[in-house]
Amino acid sequence: MAPEDGDYEIGVAGDDGMRLFLDGEKVVDDWTTGAERYHGVKRRLKQGERLSVRIDYYQGGGERSLRLTWRRPAELRAAAKLAQAQRDLIVSTYLPKGADWYDFWSNERHAGGKTVSRPAPLEILPLYVRAGSIMPMGPAVQFATEHPEAPYEIRIYPGADARFTIYEDDNETYAYEKGQRATYDLVWNDQARTLSVGARQGSFPGMIQKRQLNLVLVAPGKGAGAQSAPVDRQILYDGEPKVVRF
Repeated sequence: MAPEDGDYEIGVAGDDGMRLFLDGEKVVDDWTTGAERYHGVKRRLKQGERLSVRIDYYQGGGERSLRLTWRRPAELRAAAKLAQAQRDLIVSTYLPKGADWYDFWSNERHAGGKTVSRPAPLEILPLYVRAGSIMPMGPAVQFATEHPEAPYEIRIYPGADARFTIYEDDNETYAYEKGQRATYDLVWNDQARTLSVGARQGSFPGMIQKRQLNLVLVAPGKGAGAQSAPVDRQILYDGEPKVVRF
């Protein structure tokens, strides 16, 4: 029985096959085997109105999970208000003077020595990168030794000269303490618009001998955020020095 007038969210969460019927109408039909998931529908009810509910379920194997869920209008309004507050959250950050700074999420460039503000919903942490920086990035992995051969995305934030030293080891043991590691330098010349990749120093068992480097010269709207960016230059680094011009 509905305790108040308004829109309700009624759903079913579970694994494997499930169907949900409201007043005889089939509103959820997911008759497949799989991990736990949720399906919900909105239904407007008047206070005191009754709604018949029926659930069909089959267990495909393994554990069994099935829950009927519902949220009242007041709960939905509170959730919407919270979501709006999160979207509207504004965070101010002071950027040190002496350099320009790029917003990591948009690559909007700001002069240093002032405070800037931006929206900061839950999925975005305000992050600013100094002009004259090199930021290597790799794929999202579950553990350190997953996809050791993956390309590196090398993001260059122009505006000043920059240097970064790539460090590699086996990502698993303490062999680096015995010198089993490798390094090479990335040097950006802002005036010449060149990236110099230095000779590899050192080695270790299992080292990737040739690695693809995807070079990205960031600009507003390009090379922003955590996703891979369109590549400006691509090289196969084999340990020998290289110079790339932009």
